Amino acid sequence: LLLVEVTGKDEAKKKWILAQRVASEALRLQQQGQPVVGVVVNRVDTARLVMRALRTQAQPADCVLVTGRMRPIDRDHVVESKLLPRAGAGRNRASAHPLIVVATQCIEAGADLDFDALVTECASLDALRQRFGRVDRRGELGRSSSCIVARSDDVAADAEDPVYG
Repeated sequence: LLLVEVTGKDEAKKKWILAQRVASEALRLQQQGQPVVGVVVNRVDTARLVMRALRTQAQPADCVLVTGRMRPIDRDHVVESKLLPRAGAGRNRASAHPLIVVATQCIEAGADLDFDALVTECASLDALRQRFGRVDRRGELGRSSSCIVARSDDVAADAEDPVYG
């Protein structure tokens, strides 16, 4: 568990710090030779902040945003045309071009996606199982790296998660 220490009282600043750290971890995993990285966070606004952070940290970063707030027809188009050819299970890994897929939990089920690595925001154990099930689905890599990022105030003893309880 990678615990991101966030200080200050400003909630917007805490969210931005978390998004920057998630983006940094995704880029770090790519730099370590894992070209297709999935990023799964718990809220749409966090996913959008991660995309913004990626744009400031990596020029040009090839990133795709997928959230539950997208119209189903738009989400299906993105999955079919952009994700499955480059991040689908059974793809040709030898010709993989770097890609970061930033998503909310809408990506946990449905399309047969297969990431080389994963950065996930802390969530319930069931959600984490679903998310990590998207990494090296066919066992082709043999070994992969991933990480869980959490705000210190979200994992405190008295913390209550509004999404997962």
